[in-house]
Amino acid sequence: MGNITIFAGGFGSGKSETALNYALKLVRSCEQVVLADLDMVNPYFCSRELEKVLSVNRVKLLAPVERLRFGDVPQVPPEIVGYLGMENEMVLDVGGDEVGAQVLGYLRPYMRDRPYKMFLVVNPYRSFARELGAVAELKDALERASRLRFTGIVSNPNLAGDTDVEIIISGHERVREYAQGMNLPVVFLVVENCFYEAVRVRLPDTEVKPLTLYLRPEWL
Repeated sequence: MGNITIFAGGFGSGKSETALNYALKLVRSCEQVVLADLDMVNPYFCSRELEKVLSVNRVKLLAPVERLRFGDVPQVPPEIVGYLGMENEMVLDVGGDEVGAQVLGYLRPYMRDRPYKMFLVVNPYRSFARELGAVAELKDALERASRLRFTGIVSNPNLAGDTDVEIIISGHERVREYAQGMNLPVVFLVVENCFYEAVRVRLPDTEVKPLTLYLRPEWL
């Protein structure tokens, strides 16, 4: 069985954008990649909006059925249990609070035979992530609800259209402090494509991944 990579985080952390980009890059080296949209909390700005883009790039999307896709009714994509038993690489995009993470608790028995990585996506400029205590509280709540442990932190410091390199560098340093306080590694830093080269030069010892922004609305 292939790996399961889980992205979770608070609203506006950028977890869905990160999961999308991760899946689209993973397909370059893997025969079958499955992206499961399990965000039961916020039905907007999430992976299910990019079904056509994913299909063209050979990424299988699992999402709520069409008539409930943009509703607030919690629903696990019905095919996911079957795909958990197949040979593939799976990427899970999980909602940002305890209700959203409970779906992982439901799926946990079907994940037993597969290795997993679970990453907490952190944007330190979001109101709920401006101090270690709040981030640690979110981490603990998601772990309790999912009955899984985080294995790393994804750093995503940005202020949308007001982002610049200095904002990224300063925010990433704060995320590193959070990660140290929670005894977790920062597995990589994600930045918008236009900042990638400048940030990579400034942070030569950090794994930096460029992001294509698929989900940001035009008015942001």
